Amino acid sequence: VSPSSRTRSRPQRLSARCSFARRERLKAVSGSTRTTRFKAGASRGRSRLRRGRSVSGGEGAVRSNGNQGCKMLFGPDESPAQKKIVDAAAWSLNIFASVAIVMVNKQLMNGSGYGFSFATTLCGLHFLCTSSIGLFTSSNKGGSDVNASGEKMRVPPNDIAMFVVVAATSIIGLNMSLMLNTIGFYQVCKLAQIPTMCVLEGTLMGKKFGRRVIQAIVIVLVGVGIATVSDVEMNFQGTVAAVVGVVSTSGQQILVAHLQKKHSVTSNFLLAKTSPYMAASMLLFGPAMDELVTGRWVFDYEWSSASLTFLAVSCFFAVLVNISSFLCIGRFSAVSFQVIGHVKTCLVFFFGWVIFAAPITARNVMGCSLAVVGMIYYSHAKTQEAARVTTSASGGNIANGKL
Repeated sequence: VSPSSRTRSRPQRLSARCSFARRERLKAVSGSTRTTRFKAGASRGRSRLRRGRSVSGGEGAVRSNGNQGCKMLFGPDESPAQKKIVDAAAWSLNIFASVAIVMVNKQLMNGSGYGFSFATTLCGLHFLCTSSIGLFTSSNKGGSDVNASGEKMRVPPNDIAMFVVVAATSIIGLNMSLMLNTIGFYQVCKLAQIPTMCVLEGTLMGKKFGRRVIQAIVIVLVGVGIATVSDVEMNFQGTVAAVVGVVSTSGQQILVAHLQKKHSVTSNFLLAKTSPYMAASMLLFGPAMDELVTGRWVFDYEWSSASLTFLAVSCFFAVLVNISSFLCIGRFSAVSFQVIGHVKTCLVFFFGWVIFAAPITARNVMGCSLAVVGMIYYSHAKTQEAARVTTSASGGNIANGKL
């Protein structure tokens, strides 16, 4: 090999060696970088996995607590068959408890019974017993203050205060109406609650009522009016008390449904939060109201073992009435609760005749029969209305490409 070729090849060899060494160093650096990146990625993946497990476990716990909360009475996940069973059970409980408490209170409050005629104080005792369900809705009882969405249930204090004021006004207004008006006018005012609810829901909430629903309501009102209304006499003070009682009672029942939906709370939770304040207000103002109505103070009443027994039974049925009423209004509506609830009026006539030998006239029978026909027609109209809404909603989903 010539010197010139050796001279030329030496730099080439040096360059090749440098290039090789550089490549090896780059390989080593890149390899370590890849290794580091791989380890970091694996570590992040394991962290994500651990976090995912913890989050899913937390969600599972929340869902479990939510189910426990909503399954205090009935679970949130209901098939159509289960919903029918639950609806029937809720209505049956409410009707049974409402009729039973009327029979018990007749014996407790009438002069022919034990003469405890202090209605407002009795309402306070009823709510005091009802407030005991708060023991089963506290956060220490398996997370039962969590709704089906996994959120902690809460009702703001201003909403609770509004509800208590409206409900207390309802009780006081109805008692004053009963004191100042005849029984016939008092019954007419009770019938006016359904139209008042329709007006309030239509005005404040934009709710619309179908033609058949309105027809059914009219039939029910006419039937109950025939059965219950006899003498109707009006006076200014009694009319004012009646208007206050009807409007506040309608507003209170509308609020029961509205607050449950607005804050996503169960009926038991709302009842547990409001009943202590209701009990306090009724027991605070009740004795004075009862003294104004009856001319006697509740503190002067002479108790006996029999009257205490009937008071305890009355409080027991009152708890069932309150629980089932809040449940029915939450599942249906205030108007439906009033319309279907008039079956209680018919049953009160029947059991009054069976137990207390109260006379029943042909007018009572005709009015109750017409009311029952109206209730059946109302249920049929509401079922058709719900089916129509479901069909239109599913049709809209199909039109939008949703299945």
